[in-house]
Amino acid sequence: MGDKLRFIKEIYRRFSIRESLVFLFFLVLASLIWYGHAMNSVRSARLPVTVVYKGIPEEILFSDTLPEVIYIEARDAGKRLKAYRGNLDVTFDLSSQIKGESGQVHVSADLLRNSINTILQGTTKLQLIQPEQISGSYYRQHSKKVPVRLQYAAVPAAQYQLVGEPQIKPKKINIFGSRQQLDTIKAVETNLLTINEIKDTVQATTTLNVPAGIRVIDTEVSATFIAEQFTEKVLTLPIVAHGVPGKTHLKLFPSEATVHLRVGIAHFNDVDERNVEVYCDFPQAPADKLPLNIKCNCPYVTYSRCTPTSVEFLIEK
Repeated sequence: MGDKLRFIKEIYRRFSIRESLVFLFFLVLASLIWYGHAMNSVRSARLPVTVVYKGIPEEILFSDTLPEVIYIEARDAGKRLKAYRGNLDVTFDLSSQIKGESGQVHVSADLLRNSINTILQGTTKLQLIQPEQISGSYYRQHSKKVPVRLQYAAVPAAQYQLVGEPQIKPKKINIFGSRQQLDTIKAVETNLLTINEIKDTVQATTTLNVPAGIRVIDTEVSATFIAEQFTEKVLTLPIVAHGVPGKTHLKLFPSEATVHLRVGIAHFNDVDERNVEVYCDFPQAPADKLPLNIKCNCPYVTYSRCTPTSVEFLIEK
């Protein structure tokens, strides 16, 4: 009895699966037929059109924002309307309309319709445009070119050092605003840029901290930081006395100093005695010792110290 029951259940299961597959087949077939009919049948659709404006000087600002997207209602076969989506754009050159300190620009309904018709296929019928025309008021702002000041906190990795100052791009920007505002601005700073563990050439971007009421075209600035491994170079140099009066001789004890320089490995051989000077100034008041100073005209040296840090002296006249 149990074997017969299992046999009947198996037959029922196989029959149900076969019926389900047949149902799914006809469902997919019906969907394909419906989709094909929909793609070939004539219908109407609302389509976005991207609007691009040319010939607008940087110092021109619009009181009324010009639309970046307009919408059209078009009638055609479904497959053609589907091909239009996301692929329609028109361009208008406004340079001939912008004159003087203020005014208006206008794209007439006829020009708008003709421009859109040129990007539609011949079978497509344009029924509606929203808005029907484009217009806006403009005025001319004052402009001024100022330097960009990078605000940054850059930390090289262990045994690495930064090479020179970061290079920023652009170094100068045009700012727009009232003449009174522009007269008070000497530079535009960036927001703080923080980079850690620099081991090579690193490029990063940051934004400008634009004062209220001031307009800029681009708000981003790129900065390039260069780091290299460093080593120490040791030089023994004579101590030079500065400001010694005529017919006066200044004896120093000792007369030489050891200078420790931190220099990038790639430029180790570019640093020598010609780049570095150890000196002291002639005393202007009674003193027991004269402090030593280091003068280095080599850009590859980022840190220096000398031993000793001061010397005893004897003045002979």
